[in-house]
Amino acid sequence: MAAFHIFGDESGKLSGNADYTSFCGYVAHISESQRFALEWDNCRLRWQVPPIHMARVMFPDNKDDDWKKVKQDWGTAWEKKRGIMLRELSEIARNANVVCVGAIVDAKHFRVLAERDPLFKKAHRDPVHMSFHTFVMRGIDKIETVDKRSTIGIVVDDDREFSMKCYEQLESLRQTFPRVRDRIHAISFVNDESYPMVQLADMIAYESRRVMVERITNPDATSDLYDNLTLMRTHQPHFYTPAVLDELQATNPVTV
Repeated sequence: MAAFHIFGDESGKLSGNADYTSFCGYVAHISESQRFALEWDNCRLRWQVPPIHMARVMFPDNKDDDWKKVKQDWGTAWEKKRGIMLRELSEIARNANVVCVGAIVDAKHFRVLAERDPLFKKAHRDPVHMSFHTFVMRGIDKIETVDKRSTIGIVVDDDREFSMKCYEQLESLRQTFPRVRDRIHAISFVNDESYPMVQLADMIAYESRRVMVERITNPDATSDLYDNLTLMRTHQPHFYTPAVLDELQATNPVTV
């Protein structure tokens, strides 16, 4: 059984022509992920809400599911209560012994560079590879601050398209990087309803993607939710903005 896990989820579609690819999550020791799950579910119990899926929480009318019913039940207090609930959940993350990892890629700009520069495309492949690569490598880096030997498992949401992409990317990293082959001993595809850490990963994937878009016009953009989820920006996902991608294209390194 893995001693540490890297829990991940995406925001937006990992394939197709999405403008941004977000793949983020959290590193946690098994002892802390179990404790976190109890506190997270206790908070949901108090609020009487379904598992957290940010797209549905923020736009409940887009799908006829339990979150739409919660909005109807809360009536005119919906936005206020939703804000308090999300803040309380994010404060659980802020106070937990977990570390945020991951990346958001300006996929639209990536595609422009890849079409123009075959060497850039060869080095970085596609936005999915870039974001997953960062997610895994930074996860291992964070764990090695305290433990250089224990096994690591990756846990992601069980979505058919999403799961297959994750497995393909992990196999590619195992073939290229010995540290991935040596440290990552498992990958699990789970129902996020039963895994609060994956719900938390969905929250940071969604919010960091939103912050990246907002920073196009306001470079200092953040939010209380984002600050709580990143321990006051101590552990942030990596933002592959057009400027960062242009710098990579100029040097063509393989990021690790």
